[in-house]
Amino acid sequence: MTTNFFQNIASLNLKGVWKLAITTDDKGHFIVSQLFHTTCGDKAVNLIVPLTLSGTAKDLDEGFFDKVTEPTLKSAGLQVNMEAHLKSVEQAKAASKLEQDKKNREKAQATATAAKNMDDVELPEPKISKEEKKKIYEEAMERVTELIKKLKFSEALTKLPSIEEHPNKENELKKKRQFLEQQANLYEKALLNFKA
Repeated sequence: MTTNFFQNIASLNLKGVWKLAITTDDKGHFIVSQLFHTTCGDKAVNLIVPLTLSGTAKDLDEGFFDKVTEPTLKSAGLQVNMEAHLKSVEQAKAASKLEQDKKNREKAQATATAAKNMDDVELPEPKISKEEKKKIYEEAMERVTELIKKLKFSEALTKLPSIEEHPNKENELKKKRQFLEQQANLYEKALLNFKA
């Protein structure tokens, strides 16, 4: 016997876990409970209840995928958005720390300038430690890698660290920028050809 059940699942192109529970009764009726979920750090994803269908084997053979496709796609989209939201919060925290460090440096520099003018005392300009700078760079490159995996090349370009802030990584950053620009152009062309 050949079925196309798994081909139908593959055609939805969703990465995650499918949970199916099938219950039968003595009259030949089926109750099918279906739940799809992705890896998501938000605990609210656990509030999503399974989709339940019931009917005869023939009814389910004919209508199962028609009934589950739209709700499953909506659920998957919600979970992806929840995960993206959590990641953006983390990115905002990191960006906020960078902005706070910049303000602190400017404030310290202004204080140093005022002290120099008053007492001719020279204070060194505060610097971000090498470890902190390395950590910030690595986190940014991880975000770029995640976006590349999702084929979001243009967005990855905006997250790429600047050469001015990381001059010791100039060659690596130039190569990555060139790669991302090339991939973004190819991806846009592929989308245009697909829509045509």
